[in-house]
Amino acid sequence: MIEIHKENNGIVVTGSLTYKTLPIFIETLNNFKKEISFLDFRKTEKIDTSSFIFIHDFSKLNNINKLIMTEEQQKLFEIVKEHIRQPQNIKDSKGIFYSIGKTTYEIIYEVYLFLDFIGEIFVNIAKSIINPKNIRIKATVNDIENMGIKAMPLITIISFLVGVVISYHGSVKLKQFGANIFIVDLVTISFIREFGPLIVAILLAGRSSSSYTAQIGIMKVTEEVDVIKIMGLNPFNVLVIPKIVSMIISLPILTVLADIMGILGGLILAYLSLDITPYDFISRLHHVANIKMIVAGMIKTPVFAFLIASIGSYKGFRTKKNVNSIGENVTISVVDSIFAVIIVDAVFSILFSWAGI
Repeated sequence: MIEIHKENNGIVVTGSLTYKTLPIFIETLNNFKKEISFLDFRKTEKIDTSSFIFIHDFSKLNNINKLIMTEEQQKLFEIVKEHIRQPQNIKDSKGIFYSIGKTTYEIIYEVYLFLDFIGEIFVNIAKSIINPKNIRIKATVNDIENMGIKAMPLITIISFLVGVVISYHGSVKLKQFGANIFIVDLVTISFIREFGPLIVAILLAGRSSSSYTAQIGIMKVTEEVDVIKIMGLNPFNVLVIPKIVSMIISLPILTVLADIMGILGGLILAYLSLDITPYDFISRLHHVANIKMIVAGMIKTPVFAFLIASIGSYKGFRTKKNVNSIGENVTISVVDSIFAVIIVDAVFSILFSWAGI
């Protein structure tokens, strides 16, 4: 048996304090631990080592410096203290191969979840085609205005400047060989096949994908997504499908604008630097730009658009219900969108090479 009494600001223990009665002792101390300044064990008939270990840890944790014991109890307590293993800062034994394996698993799992999300998108698109009433035309048009039309000034300026830069660097070398007219080939081919679609896709990845993630993420934090479900609406039809459709419409149109402005930048610099008149530039342009080249550049744009909108929406739904998660997923969505665009562009380049385009 054990008896525990509170005297003044301390605890006096009588009876037997062993592993059998230790839970009672622990419970009592937890109830009064803020009021305890000393522990008195002089009237305790028996104390085992498990109790001494707890007394040591408890007194250290709660800054109780006064432990009143008999001489015999004190000797045993000192022996126990000497043999208590102190916690050590053990270095993480997981090496580089574990880190590589863990990162690989996380990437594969994330890809799996994204593919599952893509599958759900296609299912909902099929349902919308079967039942056109589910198509939210107003939301789609509004998104075309926000993510397409409002992006035109930025794309116009950047494409024009890139065209000027490409033309300038090309003119430096072409002058040396007297091949000034081939500046038209350089600017036209590079913009129609690569730079036009890529510039637009990367700008929209930074502008639109982040916006989609933030919008859906905030709606998830404020539980608006749950409200949409409670209302009997499908969040994919309300939030995802309009974004994908608007992006697929906007990106090809913006790519045409980027191509025109890039070639215009090349035309102006060719006139100023290489004395190529606009008439000569446009005449050469008709010979360089053919249908096959234009198709090769434009066929990539719907794929870019689908990826940008899908990744932005996916990261929005992956947002946890806290503000920090929104910031993290917005950043990740931009990086992943740009990475996906570049990978897909490389795949298209390989396919075009095999097809002889």
